[in-house]
Amino acid sequence: MADRSASPLFQDLHRFAVVGVNHRTCPDAIREQLFVADEELPVVLRSLRVFGVEEAMPLSTCDRVEVAGVFPNPEEARSIIAKILCAPVDLDPALLEPLLYRHVGGDAVSHLFRVAASLDSQVIGEPQILGQMRAGHRLARSLKSSGPLLDATMSAAFEAARQVRRETRIAEGPVSIAAAALSVARDVHGALERTRAVLLGSGELGLILAEQLHNSHGTPVTVLDRIARRAEATAKSIGAHHGTMDTLADALVDADIVISAVGEGRTQLTEEMIRQTLVKRRYRPIFLVDLSVPADIDPAVNRIDEAFLFDLEDLERSATEGKNARRAEAEAAREMVDAAVARFLSDQSGRIAAPSIARLRAHLEGMRETLHAEQPNLSAEDATRLLLKRIMHGPSEHLRRLAATDNLDDRTLSTLEELFGLDQEQGDDL
Repeated sequence: MADRSASPLFQDLHRFAVVGVNHRTCPDAIREQLFVADEELPVVLRSLRVFGVEEAMPLSTCDRVEVAGVFPNPEEARSIIAKILCAPVDLDPALLEPLLYRHVGGDAVSHLFRVAASLDSQVIGEPQILGQMRAGHRLARSLKSSGPLLDATMSAAFEAARQVRRETRIAEGPVSIAAAALSVARDVHGALERTRAVLLGSGELGLILAEQLHNSHGTPVTVLDRIARRAEATAKSIGAHHGTMDTLADALVDADIVISAVGEGRTQLTEEMIRQTLVKRRYRPIFLVDLSVPADIDPAVNRIDEAFLFDLEDLERSATEGKNARRAEAEAAREMVDAAVARFLSDQSGRIAAPSIARLRAHLEGMRETLHAEQPNLSAEDATRLLLKRIMHGPSEHLRRLAATDNLDDRTLSTLEELFGLDQEQGDDL
């Protein structure tokens, strides 16, 4: 058997899987319980090793919690991940397992490429996910849980994501929406350097807007989330303060800008809450940005004179790039990512074939040298005929033995025909 140690990567691809949940496959109430903070990753990785997962990279964001790794048996991957993710939060794995998606082999590679290029995010083109994946891979390597397959896949995924950002305008959509929000905020408050902001939840657009406020205008930002450790992780990523929703009433009083990106499908801020807040603010105006679909903020807030509520549609109308332009850029990005995945898989399959091709070449060269040493005076025609006879002897005998024992199947014959470009109408000359 050929030695494939030179290409362990592709040899393990059939065991490579990505298993997890995201904003489309799992209710928020369950997904938020599964959030894994950075300091919890070593425990998760140790648990994965107990189950025989050789390489692993967990990824936990507001949109998704998933694990990419080399599993002993991909058919059992859902069960393994359900047990590991549910154990710390006392959740029944049987409840989670049906909600988990599982991508194996080339499909797993394609999934990671799409995620890195921000084609699988709630907001196509958001830049946070690439940084989150880079950080997750660095952490996995520092904890010695990565390996040749995961390293090669992530490196190629990051390069594909960079190409998408260089050669398409996919990232301009989220940026233009954030820019529109900042423009309205300046109309309401004037210089943003004197404002304070609160971010509810951790949706991508909310993060982009909060980060721009903090980085470009020095606006102090406080992140509130029902899950304290997620609030802390989100705040850390943008250099903000953090707290829980229990402090919402007090946070609103201090906030000149409220960015809501919870996305749980229920109202977070009511008209009455904002009226009470404005009384405590002595009717200083408040700018509210609702970046969730369905909305987080009751539209009735628009009836309040001192409250300026803008939702995603309002901001998209103000943004220079509309939905149709972003869809076109996303389609171009998908084609680019698909091509990058195909190149990566082709390169890796070529690597596993290379050692066998080299051995075959060396074997045939050895037969030629032996023939020349035995009969150095043969003419070129006789030498070629004799060499061809020797080359054909072993394969011919093997095929005859297979046929004699009823083991010569169509797959073997098809492979033979494909390898040598045989025309079936030529018949069997063996």
